[in-house]
Amino acid sequence: MKTTWIPAAPILSHDIQPFEGLSIPTRSELSAGRDLSAAERCLQLPNFVAMFDWGAIRNLLPLRLPAPGETPAWTRRLCRSHYQWLPVDESETLDGLDEFDLMLRLFDFSPWRPYFAQRFRSQLGPPPFDPLSVGLGIFLAHHQKWD
Repeated sequence: MKTTWIPAAPILSHDIQPFEGLSIPTRSELSAGRDLSAAERCLQLPNFVAMFDWGAIRNLLPLRLPAPGETPAWTRRLCRSHYQWLPVDESETLDGLDEFDLMLRLFDFSPWRPYFAQRFRSQLGPPPFDPLSVGLGIFLAHHQKWD
């Protein structure tokens, strides 16, 4: 079985916050748009369509997803599996992706590795499985409603 060293720090990181320029509606704007659908309310925000265009978002990938809570630093180690965010092909679109696949394309979950390492211990013998792979597998099982 092939084993891989998982580095101590995430390989990819962007400090860009892509949606900072999105305006927040005022209380009066929210109450005036109460009868509108969510899609119609979003279209009323300036720059919304341009900001969430796939061509604009693709250049900012992966989006930063901070880990929940405080966790100790991850020390690199040998594991049987290794989660790594993969860049999106130029020809790839979001058509036909379910919510889980979309989430994997947009976000790099590497910062969550120390969080999952605290909560999941691979009990299947040495070397262990990557705790991030185990955690994402549990998310997938929950999303698919598997037993």
